Formats: sequence, structure tokens, C-alpha cells
Amino acid sequence: MPLNTAWLIAVLLSSLFGSLGGYLATSRTLEEPLQKLSLTTPVFVLDRAHWVKAIPPEATPEVIAKAMDEWRHKADQLARAGYLVLDAGMVVAAPEDVYVHTER
Repeated sequence: MPLNTAWLIAVLLSSLFGSLGGYLATSRTLEEPLQKLSLTTPVFVLDRAHWVKAIPPEATPEVIAKAMDEWRHKADQLARAGYLVLDAGMVVAAPEDVYVHTER
């Protein structure tokens, strides 16, 4: 076997074993944090009062009903995606980035 081929095989085997070792070390290190993360239910806060305030005062009952249907649809959509949906009227404290803002 020529010397170049032996070096190529040695480099490939070293790369393979190094990659495998890195993968195993990373997966063992992240095993517990990933298990904890999978047990955490993500939460979104939908502020119904803010949603209603975005409706113009001269809105017809149909427009108001449509806006509330949109709010309910958004909540159902998030729930189907696996999120716990809370109304802001019941939240004691939450970071700003968990709120869903209206697109109006």
C-alpha cells in the first residue's frame, strides 16, 4: 500500500472517530437539559382587552364579532401548535415577548 493511501486512511479514520466522540460527548452533555425542555409547555398571552380596544368605536356588531372570532381563531391555532394560551387579564407577570400583538 502506498504511503499516501495509508495517510488518507489514517486521516479518515481519525476524523470519523473524532466526530463520533464529539457527537457522543455533546449528546450526553445535553441529555438532561433537552429532557427538561421537552417537559416545558410554551406559553402565549393573548390580550383580549387590547384586541377589543383596536376595534374602532363606530364598528358594527358584525365587525366586533369578526374581531372576536379572529382572536378565538388565533388562540385555537396556538393551542393546536402545542402552546398554552392565557388571556392577559389573568396574567400576574410575563415577559413582553410572550404576548401576541394584533396586526392592525
